[in-house]
This record gives sequence, C-alpha cells and structure tokens, in this order.
Amino acid sequence: MINAGAPDSWEFEFDEQPVQLELVDSQPVVTAIVRSTNRIGGLTIERAGGGSQVGKINWTLQGFAAQGVVLLAGEGGCGKTSLMYRAAESIQEGDLFLNEVEVRKGDVLVIQGDEPRRTAENKFRRMGLKQSFSISYPDPPLDTDALSKVIRSGDFSTIIIDSATSLLTGERQETSDESFVRMLYNINKLCEQQGVLAIITTHLNKPIDGQLRKTITIHDISGRAGIAAAVTDIWAVWRDPNPRWENHYNMICLGKRNCRKDEVWLLQGGDEDYYWEIKETSDGILPQETLLQSQKIKLLLTDSKKEMNLAEISKQIGTSYEVARRICSDLYDQGLINRTPVKKTGRGRPSYMYGIFPI
Repeated sequence: MINAGAPDSWEFEFDEQPVQLELVDSQPVVTAIVRSTNRIGGLTIERAGGGSQVGKINWTLQGFAAQGVVLLAGEGGCGKTSLMYRAAESIQEGDLFLNEVEVRKGDVLVIQGDEPRRTAENKFRRMGLKQSFSISYPDPPLDTDALSKVIRSGDFSTIIIDSATSLLTGERQETSDESFVRMLYNINKLCEQQGVLAIITTHLNKPIDGQLRKTITIHDISGRAGIAAAVTDIWAVWRDPNPRWENHYNMICLGKRNCRKDEVWLLQGGDEDYYWEIKETSDGILPQETLLQSQKIKLLLTDSKKEMNLAEISKQIGTSYEVARRICSDLYDQGLINRTPVKKTGRGRPSYMYGIFPI
C-alpha cells in the first residue's frame, strides 16, 4: 500500500487496477480509480470506466439538487418562488427542506427578477424567516460577467435566479435562441467547477386548449429543446387538477444526471405562511425513510461481514425488494458498498451480491 499523502486516503492495487481508498463513516471505501491516460493529437484518451471519480454527488438538497445548474419549471402562480425561498432558508439554516430533505448548510444568494422588492419583503414577513439569506434585485437583463464573478467568489454555496425569463433574456436573446442554451451551458460548467449550486426558475409553454395539466414533460418547458442538455437536472412543479388535500402540488424530476427521472414528490403548500412539505412520493418512500434504510443496509453489511443478495437484504431490514434494489444501487454508485456479479450459465441480466468493501 502506498500512502497518498493524506492520513485518510490511500492508493493501492486491486484486481490489477490502481484504486484510491478513503475512510467514509470509519469504513474504507473505493472513491476513485486511478486513470491510465494517453495523448494523441492533442486529445487526452483513457480507458472507459478507468478513471472517473466514484459516485460522489455533491448534494446541497439531497435527492433534489447538486452542484451545477438545476432548472425548476412551472407556470406563473404555481408557487415556485416561495418554494425556492424556503429552499434558500433551509440551506442558510442547515435545516430540512420540505420537512424531509437533508441539506448541506451554506450561504445563499437569491437574485430576484420576477417580483419587486416590496412584494418579496411582504412574502418574507409572512414566511417568518428563521434565517436571512442574501438577495439582490438587479435591473434586467442580468450581467452574466457579474454573475460569473459571484460564482467564482466562493461567498455563496447556492445561487437562486428567479427567473430565466426575466433575468437571462432581453432584446437580443430569448429562451428559444441558441445563444441562451450556450449561456446556460457556460453557467452550468462554471458552477460545477466551483462547486456551486445554481437553481434557476423558468416557465412552461401554455397547455393546448387551456387544459389543466396532469403532468409535465421536457417538451412543456419554454424555450429551445437544447436547454435540457445544458443543465445538470430539471424539475417541474404544477398544481394537481384533482387535489387530494388543500394546496396539493406535484413536483417531477425530468432528469438528467443526479435526480431520479420521473420521480414525483407530492407536496402541500400553505398560503398563510408559504409553508411547504412533502406528503408522499411516487415510490412510496419519503426521503427520511430512504436515509434510514440506507443506514440500515450499510450497518447490516458491515455487521454481517459477508455479501448478501437483495432478497436477503430486503428481508433483514424489513423493506420491499424494489426499495432495497434502488438503495443498494445508489450506495454502489456512491462507492459506499461493493457488489459482485453472481456467475450464471446462459444469457440474461446478472444478479449481484452486495457487501462492504473490502469483503
């Protein structure tokens, strides 16, 4: 074993492949595979799967938003601004978002272009903010050079822009223009480089024949189709046309990198104080329950000191096979557990045994 220089990080050979180990919750886990690269004609070329960082998603809002640009789309009046104010409050305070979602605490800047200062301040008073975040009310369009300097400054872990339509467009640029897509791409790249989350609200195309929305797809988002490729993740929120409770809203992940595509969070909003919470999720397991089951699986595999299949894991922790499969897949992606394919004859999808590294 070769000490890489830090007391909690090492590099060594595993299965003839250089890997990096780090201590996570006092357990050694593989966090990276050392790259083997070559350069030809100015291009850096490497073996696929041989060098990417293992599974480290830098969530600011667990399961909802990681570093990079996250779009939140919705119609006017659907509550996305107050929802983002609550997200800003949770991040600034380090408290749960939507009463369920784990948060990485940090300083937040809201750049507000959709509502005037007086309206926003009245909303803050009604919200009874526990923690004050920073806010700016610039004249549109937003100076993107100034935005770049703010992202690079390191002063804020999260920047919320409300909205793309009011602040990132103008006489020379609309959301349907290729230049708008390139701008989003550049902001996204810079945020990822600097480890910053930028949440940008945006609007939807009007529904056909004025019908009430039953769901939202990527094609409902106002602007050029390439917008989806320029950002890290996209969520959309709408008021449920057949509410199961007062102020019933739905929020769906439309992809593409970190949040689980087509996952729906069923929300309840509150007009009295702009309170938001998750009531249900499409897979039937709330974020705090997912966190608890993840901890149970890691503890089970640590204590068992052997690999187990999904049927054994789901039975031991008292959850469904599908929930165990999803959580184990996520933990494997993050490098927190290991898996071994079960040898089988013939064709078909392999099954896996899961354990804590090293087995």
